[in-house]
Amino acid sequence: MKHLISPIVLLFFVTFTGFAQTITVTFVNPGNKQVNPTGAFWHNVTKIMEAAAQDLDIALTTVYAERNHIHMKKLAQEALSSSADYLILVDEKGVITDALLTVPGEHKRVAFLLNSPDKLALKRIAAKGIGVLGSVTPDNYQAGRMLAKLLHESLPDDNSQGADRHVMLALLGDVATNAAIEREQGLLGYTNRTYGVNLVERVDAQWSEQNAYELATGLLQRFPDTRLIWCANDAIARGAARAATDLNLREQLRVGGINWDQGHEDIIDVSLGGHVLLGGYLLTEIRKFHNRKISAIGEQKIAIFQPYSENFRPLYRAIHGANLNDIDFKLFTGSGQSYNIKTLNQQLKF
Repeated sequence: MKHLISPIVLLFFVTFTGFAQTITVTFVNPGNKQVNPTGAFWHNVTKIMEAAAQDLDIALTTVYAERNHIHMKKLAQEALSSSADYLILVDEKGVITDALLTVPGEHKRVAFLLNSPDKLALKRIAAKGIGVLGSVTPDNYQAGRMLAKLLHESLPDDNSQGADRHVMLALLGDVATNAAIEREQGLLGYTNRTYGVNLVERVDAQWSEQNAYELATGLLQRFPDTRLIWCANDAIARGAARAATDLNLREQLRVGGINWDQGHEDIIDVSLGGHVLLGGYLLTEIRKFHNRKISAIGEQKIAIFQPYSENFRPLYRAIHGANLNDIDFKLFTGSGQSYNIKTLNQQLKF
């Protein structure tokens, strides 16, 4: 004899768990599964998403392109043909746009994380029959400008060395990804409008610590009066700081980067972070969309970046440790709680 679940019991179960059904999500991660010379950023993106997925009753599958764009295109094609309820893609250097427009297959629920196609590409993707729910990207212009400003303000107020004391070098990420381009635009937005900062060189370091070390070694010998080194991520900043140390110039300059990489506080002077958390935020949006609490995800550009300080140490330790499960990501799906560094950090106070 079959045992039927009464509507009251079913309602209690849904209310208690918060969600009516498990949903499946495939995330094509462009980075490496393990920590590598470009830093732990992409590894940590997935780690945060896994913690969020556990709270949100999401079965998350992550596949890694290992920085190989040919492989990433293949993974995107496989994801389009999968049975996952939702796909999360990162359009690094337009590779995913190219894949979606050229490979067979389509999917009705695709969201972009951190790097999104431009408006024209999105129209072409939609015309092919692929359903784009929206995107969650950080305000990288904000990050580039804020980093330049904080580095400049970190210099001692000393006029004894004259106008050239604010010589700045910039080590960029690359010349193709939206994140790198927008961070450089933010840098220029500050330096072009600020008296006393002389940006003498901008070079592409390909997000790599070793490349940055080699480039900075040469640049610092050309510009020995450098006071500021703006870097597109913390891996680049580590390389620049190491070069300055080897040339006995480290004490005279400030080095800054982006990512909140583990141990950055012992090596570089300023680090901005927060965008590593946006994968978790996108999963909360997918859960709300699936539960019909919102009608669309939309194109969201979020000013999430904050400079690291000891106030954020609980969240910093969780990102690089094992305390992410102490965060209740369900709070961001129904209580009106804003998803940002401060509210996540407050859950981890100890």
